[in-house]
Amino acid sequence: MARRPGSEDKAFSRAELNELHRNLSMLSPASVIEFYRKTHGECAAEQRPGPKTMQQPVAAWKILRKWKWR
Repeated sequence: MARRPGSEDKAFSRAELNELHRNLSMLSPASVIEFYRKTHGECAAEQRPGPKTMQQPVAAWKILRKWKWR
Protein backbone atom coordinates (compact mmCIF):
# COMPACT_ATOMS: atom_id res chain seq x y z
CA MET A 1 0.00 0.00 0.00
CA ALA A 2 1.41 3.40 -0.96
CA ARG A 3 1.79 6.37 1.31
CA ARG A 4 -0.60 9.27 1.09
CA PRO A 5 0.43 12.00 -1.35
CA GLY A 6 2.43 14.73 0.31
CA SER A 7 3.44 12.71 3.34
CA GLU A 8 7.03 13.13 4.39
CA ASP A 9 9.37 10.54 5.84
CA LYS A 10 11.18 13.00 8.10
CA ALA A 11 10.26 13.59 11.71
CA PHE A 12 9.89 16.99 13.32
CA SER A 13 13.14 18.57 14.41
CA ARG A 14 13.48 19.41 18.10
CA ALA A 15 12.81 23.10 17.33
CA GLU A 16 9.69 22.28 15.27
CA LEU A 17 8.41 19.98 18.01
CA ASN A 18 8.97 22.66 20.65
CA GLU A 19 7.08 25.15 18.47
CA LEU A 20 4.18 22.69 18.11
CA HIS A 21 4.07 22.23 21.90
CA ARG A 22 4.14 25.99 22.43
CA ASN A 23 1.34 26.58 19.92
CA LEU A 24 -0.82 23.82 21.39
CA SER A 25 -0.33 25.09 24.92
CA MET A 26 -1.77 28.47 23.90
CA LEU A 27 -5.00 26.93 22.56
CA SER A 28 -8.13 26.30 24.58
CA PRO A 29 -8.60 22.78 25.97
CA ALA A 30 -11.45 22.14 23.52
CA SER A 31 -9.23 23.12 20.60
CA VAL A 32 -6.43 20.83 21.75
CA ILE A 33 -8.90 17.95 22.11
CA GLU A 34 -10.19 18.63 18.59
CA PHE A 35 -6.60 18.72 17.25
CA TYR A 36 -5.83 15.45 19.03
CA ARG A 37 -8.90 13.70 17.63
CA LYS A 38 -8.21 14.94 14.10
CA THR A 39 -4.55 13.91 14.11
CA HIS A 40 -5.29 10.62 15.87
CA GLY A 41 -7.72 9.78 13.07
CA GLU A 42 -5.00 10.47 10.50
CA CYS A 43 -2.79 7.82 12.12
CA ALA A 44 -4.81 4.86 10.89
CA ALA A 45 -2.51 1.94 10.19
CA GLU A 46 -4.08 1.42 6.78
CA GLN A 47 -2.78 4.82 5.66
CA ARG A 48 0.81 4.20 6.79
CA PRO A 49 1.36 7.57 8.45
CA GLY A 50 4.77 9.19 8.47
CA PRO A 51 6.69 10.22 11.58
CA LYS A 52 5.34 13.79 11.58
CA THR A 53 1.79 12.49 11.47
CA MET A 54 2.52 10.24 14.44
CA GLN A 55 4.20 12.99 16.46
CA GLN A 56 1.23 15.38 16.29
CA PRO A 57 -1.27 13.43 18.44
CA VAL A 58 1.52 12.55 20.88
CA ALA A 59 2.30 16.26 21.31
CA ALA A 60 -1.39 17.05 21.90
CA TRP A 61 -1.70 14.14 24.34
CA LYS A 62 1.28 15.45 26.32
CA ILE A 63 -0.32 18.90 26.59
CA LEU A 64 -3.62 17.38 27.76
CA ARG A 65 -1.79 15.15 30.22
CA LYS A 66 0.09 18.18 31.56
CA TRP A 67 -3.28 19.84 32.17
CA LYS A 68 -4.37 16.64 34.00
CA TRP A 69 -7.38 15.86 31.79
CA ARG A 70 -9.12 12.63 32.67
